[in-house]
Amino acid sequence: MLPTLPGLALGLLLALALGQTFQFQEHVFLQFLGLDKVPSPKKFQPVPSILKRIFQGQEAAATTGVSQDLCSVQELGVRGNVLRLLPDRGFFLYSKSPSQASSCLKKLLSFNLSAISRGEQFTMAQLGLDLGPNTYYNLGPELELALSLVQESHVWGQATRKTGKVFVLQSVPRPQGVLHFNLLDVTKRSHHSGKNLGLFLEILVKGERASGEDFQLEDTCAGLRRSLHASLLVVTLHPEQCRPSSRTRRAAIPASRASCKSLCHRHQLFINFRDLGWHKWIIAPKGFMANYCHGDCPFSLTTALNSSNYAFMQALMHAVDPEVPQAVCIPTKLSPISMLYQDNDDNVILRHYEDMVVDECGCG
Repeated sequence: MLPTLPGLALGLLLALALGQTFQFQEHVFLQFLGLDKVPSPKKFQPVPSILKRIFQGQEAAATTGVSQDLCSVQELGVRGNVLRLLPDRGFFLYSKSPSQASSCLKKLLSFNLSAISRGEQFTMAQLGLDLGPNTYYNLGPELELALSLVQESHVWGQATRKTGKVFVLQSVPRPQGVLHFNLLDVTKRSHHSGKNLGLFLEILVKGERASGEDFQLEDTCAGLRRSLHASLLVVTLHPEQCRPSSRTRRAAIPASRASCKSLCHRHQLFINFRDLGWHKWIIAPKGFMANYCHGDCPFSLTTALNSSNYAFMQALMHAVDPEVPQAVCIPTKLSPISMLYQDNDDNVILRHYEDMVVDECGCG
């Protein structure tokens, strides 16, 4: 039976740490991470607070041995093992002709969805709009926020943008901090069609404008343009990398005390990402205790070395027919880890990976 991709990745890391090399070493591990090449960010992007909070919570649970399902994001109430906070790559729109009297700002929001593979299932897509600090010392007018989907049409070989029907229209009492909008359906449709998500944002001033309010209004709109920050939190679930049952993450499990050091048991091995040269794009953890299995599986002690019934029968057949290979020392219990890293588009990603830590060994 061919090894699974997580099994290949763990084997690759162990081989690298033990000084072995393979021609496909980075390709296999990057494929496991969902990357096509080694990221080379010029500098680490700030880790979004939501991703940092979730990662720290998972690490705290891991050190205490608390059982948790890392394919379920409890803080957000959704299933998923990959979290991305995509930054806005769009730009403000300025019209040469006089704009409508009530218009405060217009901006094209753009989010790159190309890093999300076809095999991932969307479970959450939340747009966050930060309109600046939430303070009551400088009250402004009541605003109205309108969002519409940007559609591209091609005429005579040229791409033109046109806006669709407004699907979000919300009053925003000033002052206001971060607003959140559920964009799961429109994000799924954009990704399915192979396009990035484009949105047209317009912020309007509600009510009639008095002549004496012009200066205050201009200050308000200029402040909004300076402080406006948009991001898209996307949570996806990769079914092949997540099992439905929750598993106990790595805890302080003592290494099995074999009566003879040559017998099959777990050995400690720390994977240091700096030693592998991957510290330039992996943010956290700096490394992890992966461990490995090694030792003999003699027939006389097969049942005592945490072995399966099949391993016992294989050892029995080997005693009868030496052509049958001996049972070997393999992991019998594995636990997951979570990683924070940057992809090729400088997006910060929090991802859960099964079967990365060897907890117990046996003969099989």
